[in-house]
Amino acid sequence: MTTAKTYTRSALVQPTLALCDAFASAAPVPVLLSHFTADPLPMVHEHGLPVLAPFLGRTFTGTDGVGRYFELIADLLSFEKMSFDGEDEWIVDTVSMAVSLRGRARFTWKETGEGWNETFCYRIGLAEDQGKGGGGLKVQEYRVWADTGAAYLARTHQLGEVQREFAERETKKSMERTRSGHGNLIGEGQRVYSGGSGTA
Repeated sequence: MTTAKTYTRSALVQPTLALCDAFASAAPVPVLLSHFTADPLPMVHEHGLPVLAPFLGRTFTGTDGVGRYFELIADLLSFEKMSFDGEDEWIVDTVSMAVSLRGRARFTWKETGEGWNETFCYRIGLAEDQGKGGGGLKVQEYRVWADTGAAYLARTHQLGEVQREFAERETKKSMERTRSGHGNLIGEGQRVYSGGSGTA
């Protein structure tokens, strides 16, 4: 009876971190692909409605498919200040050989120039690469959950308007709270009942 090989937490973290570092540094597509398995076939899926953006809601399979996903991302988006939670906060499942983690960055839709700050989540499945020249653990499954609403609004050039409307509403609410005495500071409303002195 063959016993399935088991991996340590650090063994799963290492290839995950390598891919994250490569993506965060805007490495070219061939470099990103070097972090994926060839056999078994790799796959990428960014969750969301396909109508919102070309890279959403589709499963990109195989080396060519994964390469196409990253090409779409590079063609449509730019990003800056990408960072990830510390490794001690990653969820590492040594049984299913998967790592879940959270990252942050500011993204811009290139065509419209509209940008947004985003927190996103990855679930990265790992496997031994059996392909030619392979060997060792690599990324086999790459799943992404991100701010699809902001991406869509930026793509359709509506994000700036929505952000302005939101800011105006928040400003109005803040002014109304101030006038009513229900401000943001603890005890601020007390001034209404004490002639503005702030003392009882």
